[in-house]
Amino acid sequence: MQVSYREAMPLDLPVLVSMERTLFADSPWSMGQFKEEFSGIPKTRYFIVATDSDKQIVGYAGVMVVSSGVDADVLTVAVLPEARRKGIARHFMDSLEKWAQMRVAPSMMLEVGVNNTSAIALYESLGYSIINTRKNYYGHGLDAHVMRKELS
Repeated sequence: MQVSYREAMPLDLPVLVSMERTLFADSPWSMGQFKEEFSGIPKTRYFIVATDSDKQIVGYAGVMVVSSGVDADVLTVAVLPEARRKGIARHFMDSLEKWAQMRVAPSMMLEVGVNNTSAIALYESLGYSIINTRKNYYGHGLDAHVMRKELS
């Protein structure tokens, strides 16, 4: 699969919302939530998409840095099952970290489902460590680990 990357655009929103419902059925973002996050681009938010050779979106990711010197918060990282294990999420995380560093974020924070072992393994391989667990973060009985990485 030939993968390309570009910044997300408002025109991508219907596709992202559709993918969100599939990938995060327990707690998908609504169109309104995506629009609210996109309203922060480029000042406090950065979103990137991955596309295949047919220019179809196969993944997306976003990060927020509310102001200089504040920790970055990874908002979402999503890759379609058929596009996984091709380095897309790793590329996303690298791009999000670079963007956060330009905004002088001292560290990156994220939440990940405690059962999402492949994502946890990826984040650990990138230098993130689990610092906390949030009960029912994604809904009743769906806990999340809070992970953090220092950016220096």
